[in-house]
Amino acid sequence: MENFINLSGKVYLVTGATAGIGLETCIRISKYGGAVIGVGRNAEKLDALSNKLPNFVGINYDLLNTEELNKLISKIEHQLDGIVHCAGIVQLLPVKFFDLEALNKIRTVNYDSILLIISKLLKLKRINKDASIIFISSIAGEMGMKGNAIYSSTKAALNSTTKVLASELSSQRIRVNSIAPGQVETNLTLEIASKVSSDSILIDRSKYPLGYGTPEDVANLSVFLLSSKSKWINGTVINIDGGRSSILS
Repeated sequence: MENFINLSGKVYLVTGATAGIGLETCIRISKYGGAVIGVGRNAEKLDALSNKLPNFVGINYDLLNTEELNKLISKIEHQLDGIVHCAGIVQLLPVKFFDLEALNKIRTVNYDSILLIISKLLKLKRINKDASIIFISSIAGEMGMKGNAIYSSTKAALNSTTKVLASELSSQRIRVNSIAPGQVETNLTLEIASKVSSDSILIDRSKYPLGYGTPEDVANLSVFLLSSKSKWINGTVINIDGGRSSILS
């Protein structure tokens, strides 16, 4: 029986490849026959993935370093059929504690870096026609959550840029979409959760009709959007949050 999703012969770039949603996206791409170029900061985890997954190449790089992005680009030696930007910094920071360093750090990883990467790859004609670009955004890009101003603004920027790039690149049949998850249980979000009270966690969890999500939930949608089965989906922001932003309970 033919698989519903078939990524055989395709090559995809995934940022934030060593943990959470990024890691699961790499695993799912490999499962459906695709090759992965994974970007991450942890060299040991990249090596482990190279040993675990067929057709996986790891690039050890910190996206905070936008000054040397050409070094990263030079290591991407294949034509790309898709990009999934999973790398991101989550940091609760009330407005009265804002500083320029935090703002620049979060914005650089969450937003600036991927726009610069895409720009450079387009100039080099390294992104194939019919490719699919996916930004992992967040429902925080549309909802006002205490302490989330910087993080939320970067996700809102990804959402609006999704629509602009979808328009600019449609002549090349390159699709651009965002996935906006709600609370997903990753090591990163668990670390954030450890800094607030257990009562606050219980209250937040109760707002999710289907409970918190898993990295697999988001990765499954990612591989669908990478595949030809989603060839008529373009310029959209898809919420995946168990009903959190749509259902009053």
